Amino acid sequence: MRKIAVIDDDDVFQLIIRKQIEMNNFDYEILNFSNGQEALNFLNQNIDNRNLLPDLIMLDVNMPIKDGWEFLEEYNLLNDDIKSAINIYMVTSSVIQSDIDKARRDENILAFISKPITNQQLKEMLD
Repeated sequence: MRKIAVIDDDDVFQLIIRKQIEMNNFDYEILNFSNGQEALNFLNQNIDNRNLLPDLIMLDVNMPIKDGWEFLEEYNLLNDDIKSAINIYMVTSSVIQSDIDKARRDENILAFISKPITNQQLKEMLD
């Protein structure tokens, strides 16, 4: 089963994504992390077992402990084989132009998406 990692400290957003995936019958397991450090710990602990790693990451910008940008700094140090198998979308309520520009410059981020995510946007991410 394919996996999505939702890295976001907003419990409501995590619940909404779960419900959207269920309602649209997308066949994905959801991994929830409330900050970038939790997600990095998971990735590093499972780096040798590709089946446990997510296929897609939805990453928020503003989080406690380790925010989205700090997550990406460490993520960018991972093996290229691992990174090439994971699609990252910056999904955030931030509308700060510098965040949008920074996301566009990061080769690991496929798109910068403003919350809330529509069913169509979710479908496009998962396809």
